[in-house]
Amino acid sequence: MPTQWEDVQRLESASRIGKEVWLNERNSGMPILWGIVEDEVGIVVDDAKHVIQRIRLARDASHDGSQYGYKTGSFTIDPRTGSVKWAQYSQVVSEQEYRDLLARAKAKGWPVFDHAA
Repeated sequence: MPTQWEDVQRLESASRIGKEVWLNERNSGMPILWGIVEDEVGIVVDDAKHVIQRIRLARDASHDGSQYGYKTGSFTIDPRTGSVKWAQYSQVVSEQEYRDLLARAKAKGWPVFDHAA
């Protein structure tokens, strides 16, 4: 059985950079390619790696002209198998929508925008 330190190491190394992002089309339910994970940032907290992925959008994937979109999600360790798992269902928004969400959070005074002294 892996130690907690080994689990943290496996979570820290988990990444989806270079992987395709597929979504089900709302009306038909058909899978469509949304883009490719180009970069990600993450932090391990309480047995999960929480990430923001920067996705280069596929042609015509964006309804607002953005070249990039962002997806938040997490990696966890499956207690049954011990393997690292990606959260299957996560939100995906365009770059402009992400900017709008961050602007709303900033307007509410969320401390995430404050720099540590």
